[in-house]
This record gives sequence, structure tokens and C-alpha cells, in this order.
Amino acid sequence: MSEAQEQITAFWSMAAGGYEAHGGNVAEYGSPAYRRWLDALASVLPDPPADVLDVAAGTGYLALAAAGLGHRVAATDLSPAMLDELVATATTRGLTVDARVGDAVAPAFPPASFDAVTSRHLLWTLREPARALVNWRQVLRPGGLLVAVDGFWFTDWNEGEVPAVFASHYTADTRRELPFMHLDGPGPILVALAAAGFADPAATVRPELDLGGGAPYLITARRRR
Repeated sequence: MSEAQEQITAFWSMAAGGYEAHGGNVAEYGSPAYRRWLDALASVLPDPPADVLDVAAGTGYLALAAAGLGHRVAATDLSPAMLDELVATATTRGLTVDARVGDAVAPAFPPASFDAVTSRHLLWTLREPARALVNWRQVLRPGGLLVAVDGFWFTDWNEGEVPAVFASHYTADTRRELPFMHLDGPGPILVALAAAGFADPAATVRPELDLGGGAPYLITARRRR
């Protein structure tokens, strides 16, 4: 694993325990805002039950939502601390998620294992996105769907405005390894999806999914049949 990824994983492992408590990260379970997220996810995912892989799942916001919609869900993350939070929440809600430590860039699953691959707030901090997208396409079945929810929060990087603990992990060297981190729109992501062999890449702004950090984009694409 690269030094940059080690720094990124260390930051999110440190943040795991308080991640759900930060109001800008997730909508409160059962709230109207959470219902809007469920509705948005249900509107693009296949009819349940489908096999869904959530990459870089963190505390499991999307993975748990997909499981709550009736899907069979696997979730991977490089942070065991994040996955511990996911498993604890799944137990509390009576949901089943196959949570495994694993790299979003190279998910360790056989080809054509899933009907959908999902991610939330990952693309901006994804190293080797061209390689990752090809690997996500490979684990999808023909006609399978990629769903990513992401935003563009670091177009302008001002050291004085970034929390010191964040900047100490997302150093200049680390940021140079993250091609999507400083984008100001989804165009390059759509180009990368097409280059990776996906069909019909699209991105739409979804203001109803804004949790206080700016309206995110819902990005979709399909594996060609």
C-alpha cells in the first residue's frame, strides 16, 4: 500500500468513532433527510434483492441503506475501525452486511459478482481512479450499475482554513496522488468512466441530499452487456 493511502486510512480510522455524530456526515436514521437518501438510492438501484458492493464503505451509510432496502450487501474498507462501526450499527438495526477489510481500488471478489457497486464520498479521495473503475466494472455483471455520491469540496485548498489534523494526513504529497480531489465538477469523472468501459455515464446535482456541505452529485454508469 502506498504511503499516501496509509495516511488516508490512518485519518479515517482516527475519525471512525465520531464520524456518525458529525451532523454534516450522515442524516439521522429515520429522519426525513434519511428518507430522502433512501428514496434516491432506491430510484437508481436494481429492484431488490440484488447483490450490491459498497466500496470504501466507512461506517456503512450506503451499505446499511441498501441492506434496509432489501439488497444483499457486501462492504469493504481499509479501516477496521470504520467497519467495526458498520457491523455494530447493522446489528442494532437487525441488518446483514458482509463487511470485509479490503481496498476499494482492487476489490477482492470474482468477476461478475454484483448487480451494483456503490460509493459515497469516496471519489475525491480515491487513488488510482482509472484502475479502480476498471476493477469495479469487472466485478459487475453485464448491465450492472455503478452508483457514486460525491461532491467537490476541495477545489480551493487553503491551509489556513483546513483543520490541522486533516491537513497533516492529506499533505501535498498525498493530494498529488488523488486526481479527483481538487475537481470543480464531474466532467473528468465521466470521461474516466467512459475510458474504463462504462456506458451512459451521467451526473446530476441532488440538492435534497445536501447535509450541509453542499449539494452532492449522483453519478451513475452501466457495465455494457
